[in-house]
Amino acid sequence: MKYSNLTYYLLAILCIMITSCNTDGVTDDFSDSKSQILVKDVHINFVLSFPANSSTRVSEDNGLESERAINNVHVYTFQNNRFIEEIQYIVIDGKDGDIRRNIDGKLSGTYNTGTPMDFIVIVNAKNKGVYDVKMNPGNSKTDLYGQLIFSYAKDTDRSIYIPMWGEGTITSVTSGENNTGELTLRRAVAKVNVTVNGGNGITDFKITEVRLHQYNTQGYYAPLKDDGPSVPESSKISTEILTSGILSGVEGNKVENKFYIPEHKNIGVEKEAKVYLVIEAEARGKIKSYTIPFSENGKDYNVLRNHIYVFNITSVKMDVILDYEVKVWDEENIDVPSFD
Repeated sequence: MKYSNLTYYLLAILCIMITSCNTDGVTDDFSDSKSQILVKDVHINFVLSFPANSSTRVSEDNGLESERAINNVHVYTFQNNRFIEEIQYIVIDGKDGDIRRNIDGKLSGTYNTGTPMDFIVIVNAKNKGVYDVKMNPGNSKTDLYGQLIFSYAKDTDRSIYIPMWGEGTITSVTSGENNTGELTLRRAVAKVNVTVNGGNGITDFKITEVRLHQYNTQGYYAPLKDDGPSVPESSKISTEILTSGILSGVEGNKVENKFYIPEHKNIGVEKEAKVYLVIEAEARGKIKSYTIPFSENGKDYNVLRNHIYVFNITSVKMDVILDYEVKVWDEENIDVPSFD
């Protein structure tokens, strides 16, 4: 069979086109002026783990499945603490309540394969009023965290779509395969529970209502400093009272999964700015109201994110003085004296 010169010319062009194409159809590798290997259009996969309750108290369980519900996810990537992109197309599998969830996504930016890639995951931001986050290439993680201020709408069920965040690292982004990583989500709020004798109750003592006063209206998704609470300047002390609702019978023995609040600074502030509890109860036939501060031996302490504060009422004395203790999740026990 004979071929014309035009045929050979077309075949040559076709061969050049084939050899120049990306063979895997997923990524492009190339070098920059510094001879670094760069990749783009990379696929990633990482596992989200939810924080499990580590408290040894009998009254504490794994919390509610709604505490692990995810409505929306935002993923931001960084190299050398410089912002690269927010991943636009991600898929999350599993269902609300699962302890672990998988996320798949595709990177659109350009990455250096020899540099670790950090990824920051923000969960349920839109449910908590976080919109229009603006990041430019080269911005830092601090630039991102400073914009992530959440708030709760009035009468919102605080046990669902909890604001959470996490940070993970992929050691080296590689072309032609899925890049895998994992991280543990951290709650941006604290939970406050009240129990009576570990949930077993006390004779002639019955809680009829628990109220939480003077909590912050806003919080940061991620801490802006290593210790102490991170409180936005725009946050206010709420005048609205959170309540358990009216309790009857043994309901008051375990008042759990009712109160979720942002971090709160109690140390070094005026009384009007301190968060506290009020417990209404029937004690030995008398109607009593107890005010419980967040303090230890008369010394105030702050409310910190990702902690469970358990106020356990241990006894009611003859003169109706209430003894209680506060146990902080993942922290040392805090002994709180009786109050009159």
